[in-house]
Amino acid sequence: MAAEAKAKDKEGEAAADGGGGDEAANTLGAKVVKRLHINPNLLMLKVTLFLLYGAVASLLPYLTIHMQSVGLTVEEISIIYLALPFTTFLSPPLTGFLVDKFGQYKPVVVLAFILNAAFHHSLLLIPPTETPGEVPPAYIARHPATGIMEVWWSPCPSRECPDEEELEVVLERCFSHCELLMSASHHSQPFNDSSEWTNATEDPLLMMLAINDTINSGEVNNDDFHFLLDMHPDLADPTENMGIEVEAQSNRTLEMFRARFSDRVLWSAGVNVTALEEEDLRCGGVALASNLSGPAIRRMATVCPLQRCSFRAGGPEKCPSQYKESDDSTFYLYFVLRFLGNACMNAGVTMIDPIALTMIKKYGGEFGRERIFSTIGMAIFSPITGFLIDYNSRQVGYTDYSAAFYAHDILLMTAAVSIMAMPIGVKVPNDDLLRDVWRILKMPHVTIFIFFLFLLGNYWGYIESFLFLYLKELGAPNYLLGLTLTVGTLSSMPFLFGAERITKKVGHVNIIVIAFFSHSLRLIGYSLIDDPWWSFPFEAMEASAVHLMWVAAATYCTLLAPHNLLASIIGILGMAHFSLDRPLGPTFF
Repeated sequence: MAAEAKAKDKEGEAAADGGGGDEAANTLGAKVVKRLHINPNLLMLKVTLFLLYGAVASLLPYLTIHMQSVGLTVEEISIIYLALPFTTFLSPPLTGFLVDKFGQYKPVVVLAFILNAAFHHSLLLIPPTETPGEVPPAYIARHPATGIMEVWWSPCPSRECPDEEELEVVLERCFSHCELLMSASHHSQPFNDSSEWTNATEDPLLMMLAINDTINSGEVNNDDFHFLLDMHPDLADPTENMGIEVEAQSNRTLEMFRARFSDRVLWSAGVNVTALEEEDLRCGGVALASNLSGPAIRRMATVCPLQRCSFRAGGPEKCPSQYKESDDSTFYLYFVLRFLGNACMNAGVTMIDPIALTMIKKYGGEFGRERIFSTIGMAIFSPITGFLIDYNSRQVGYTDYSAAFYAHDILLMTAAVSIMAMPIGVKVPNDDLLRDVWRILKMPHVTIFIFFLFLLGNYWGYIESFLFLYLKELGAPNYLLGLTLTVGTLSSMPFLFGAERITKKVGHVNIIVIAFFSHSLRLIGYSLIDDPWWSFPFEAMEASAVHLMWVAAATYCTLLAPHNLLASIIGILGMAHFSLDRPLGPTFF
């Protein structure tokens, strides 16, 4: 009877996580594990998934913008991603082959983790070429002939002008822009004479610029110039997109600063036109109201008809950082290190799924429930890394990505230790591995399955490669970039908890079809947003597009291949979807 009771206790403990396990010692840790209904044999698997995917989420999403920070162009980034298939095509099948051939998981995975950390950390040694972005200046211009006053500025090369018909702006620290008819001592002084600030307007031509009730911006400082602007229609579009120059539409008539203030007029008024040529002044409007009096405006026009000011309120946001293009040696060095690091990363990550499936088959459990811990790791560490990047960057004055690399190293090395503590066991080597794999790959349904996973991965690869660049162009801080992963992973947790039941009810193939539609809706949604915070609803669709899809794909492999070939088949599948398509997705799209 006592033996039966012990057996029942043992079965009950295993059933809480879906399977059996060895009888735990009477320790505090074992009691906690039992109280939390955790299978002790799968505990280190959960820890490993949490740490490994936390490490990946801490670094991988930021590598694209890190490439930009060291001076690589968008074309060079695309070349690197195009070359990565040559590593990812080999590493997952090779590691799967080694594991299946020699029956050893641990040495292969741990070595991949160590080399992964070493090669990727070497990227941090490449110096950045970043010039931090600034808020563009504004230009107050008064036409010498008509007396009309306007305000013009550049919204940054990649951003559009405001949509509002009327816009309130507050300017400060205005300086003369004239350098031809004025002495250096004259034009170097800011225009902030408080004696000229009155509510009277003496010149009829300037009556429209008197204090107007539509200006309601609080207390007026003597150095603040308040304007209500009637924005020009048909302003020019952005001149570049993610660093790539955009051709202007030739059939449109655009309102631009140089069209309203000709070079002849500006030169004759003493304005240094040469200094304006690269300012991209394509956003502006006529001043309907201002807190400037007539004498103040006349004095400003006498000093110089063009004043260069700083925005205090109502202006464009801070421009993205600019990067000095690096030389060829930087490109080749980054190429080699990223090539080797990516190979080791994929080698280690793709081996975790067959390890998990092997342990679940031995000790019981559900694959989807174990994957929950990988999503938790991604959800926690990605935004923390983004916050640390922003915090460190404020201290040093440029974007410092070192937090991402150090977090990746620490988490990855801890995951290597947890791998060694996992009760993986030894697999039985397969003497006829190549023959058996080739026989499986010749099956039509297997070939078609891998091909469709490859097509689906093109969506994923395109989004993962350029989403952060796109959000940065929209003004997203680094912590928001990390939060996109948090939203995508947390939204998947309810589905992963019941993933196997959902898969059985809906079907493996149907879930993959749903993933196609989910990715399509994500791409359409991203193209419509103009605020990076609106990316969250479309990131939440990763639940069906990525996480639930991969559970269905991995578990489907257990139906396609014998157990002794599971690591090889999942390695090939991971290569087709996650490895091969991350570089090829941007190329095809």
